[in-house]
Amino acid sequence: MTHVLLNAAAFILVIIIGRFLAARRLLPANAGETLKSIVMNITLPAAIIMNFSKTGSSSGGVMLSLAALGLLVNVIMVGVGMALTHRRSSADEALYMLSLPAMNIGAFCIPFIQSFLPALGTVAASMFDVGNSIACTGGTFAFTSEYVRRSGNSSSSFLTTINWRMFGRRLVTSTPLMTYIIMFALTTGGVHLPSEVFTLIAPLSVANPCIALLMIGVMIRIEFKREYMKDVAVILGLRHLFSVALALVCYFVLPFDLVIRQALVLVAFAPLSVIAPAYVGMCDGDEGKASAINSFSIILSVAEITGLLVVMGLN
Repeated sequence: MTHVLLNAAAFILVIIIGRFLAARRLLPANAGETLKSIVMNITLPAAIIMNFSKTGSSSGGVMLSLAALGLLVNVIMVGVGMALTHRRSSADEALYMLSLPAMNIGAFCIPFIQSFLPALGTVAASMFDVGNSIACTGGTFAFTSEYVRRSGNSSSSFLTTINWRMFGRRLVTSTPLMTYIIMFALTTGGVHLPSEVFTLIAPLSVANPCIALLMIGVMIRIEFKREYMKDVAVILGLRHLFSVALALVCYFVLPFDLVIRQALVLVAFAPLSVIAPAYVGMCDGDEGKASAINSFSIILSVAEITGLLVVMGLN
């Protein structure tokens, strides 16, 4: 237990250092975006490639089912957001539909999983993130932006107005998503990259946890505004109820290897995606409120995932 707590404390320390550097203005104003670009386009893809190389030829059916599960989770939570805001303002619709789903797996959960589970755990989380990424890197935004702008049309009519070309462009320009897909195709097809490639990118893969958590610390913002608290409490409460249900189903019901089930339990408690607040603002919702939800969700997830590591005896 001491080993687990020390490793988790090291991760928390990196987040705290990032927050300190940002608060003291020891970094440029755009440092968070710079770190995010490094993680999403360099270190996270490197970590994905390295971990796929260590798993051999994992069952394609299992991996595809994990991707489908990641997408399904987002679809369910978008539906919950639609139901809860059926007779409320378009700003509330945007807030709930974009803040209930969207899990920060690549930058937040994978550093923990990469450090505490075998490579298969990272691959499983990555494949779950394929489905999650289809939603949170553009899918949910494309759907919600049309939904909140409908003008008395039926709930089915707005589907035909979605800009599918832009939707597809968002997906194919997501470096982590395309890395997942390419590595999955190569692995299931029995194609292996030269060992020299892994030697070159190994340092980048090792750097991913530290840079990703530093980025989270730099970008975290906590605003205690009274008018935020009701929606923050409701959305975080619903997300965590769903997280508990998802974790229980993944661990006790799904017929996967133990490492995969443990990875899914950790993923279930992922915080809100860092890009969700921006999407809320782009849909004329309250971006400040969404940012508060994002920040509180990170704090809660750090505590919950650390507790889960101890409970599951991972070290």
